[in-house]
Amino acid sequence: MKKLPFIFLSLIIISLKSNSQTLPDFFPPKNYKMVTQTKGDLDKDGIEELVIVFDTDKADGENGFKRMLYICKQINGKNKLWKSNSSILKSSKDCGFCIDAGVNLSVKIKNNTLITEQSFNHNSRHYSTWKNVYRYQNADWFLIGSTYDDYDTCDFDYKYDINFSTKQVSVAYTYGDCDDGTKIPKDSFYNFKYPFKALPKMDGFIPGQIELKIPANGKYFYY
Repeated sequence: MKKLPFIFLSLIIISLKSNSQTLPDFFPPKNYKMVTQTKGDLDKDGIEELVIVFDTDKADGENGFKRMLYICKQINGKNKLWKSNSSILKSSKDCGFCIDAGVNLSVKIKNNTLITEQSFNHNSRHYSTWKNVYRYQNADWFLIGSTYDDYDTCDFDYKYDINFSTKQVSVAYTYGDCDDGTKIPKDSFYNFKYPFKALPKMDGFIPGQIELKIPANGKYFYY
């Protein structure tokens, strides 16, 4: 029994050595500009990973640039590139009527998951926000949760929440009063299971691009 802690420690050391040998050192590409970064444990090994978002030098739209997300393991004082992704983040100026502010982006790590939040301004009252939750499992990265909120500051709020692990979908249509004399529709809510064939992978996923039909009413939900 006394040998177990030693064996466990040896396995950790071997694993760290293996990772340090196979993962390349991370160096930010020249001319890329850092947007934000965060730290946290993403693979439940008790060691924090480093997540960094950069504006690239690749133009996308007027004055905007494509973005890259990098996930690095911190090994022996060095940042080792573990994962990169170019699909889950909107370009720097892909935000509608956001003037010079650019996309309102949040990146954080919670409960061993990576969470991104982004917004789009349709006009001075109408906004859309995308919150997506990613997890590393089975040697790959997957989308496990999505909340898409399409709302007007006084008129309506449509929220689509999905737990891909349980296949549970919640849709809420709520309405407000803009003091314009129009009749306010009745709020409605739908909770159901959807037969997703598999967990969506992070690679290639673009927030807000998927549209599926709600079985109960023929309307659609989005992620």
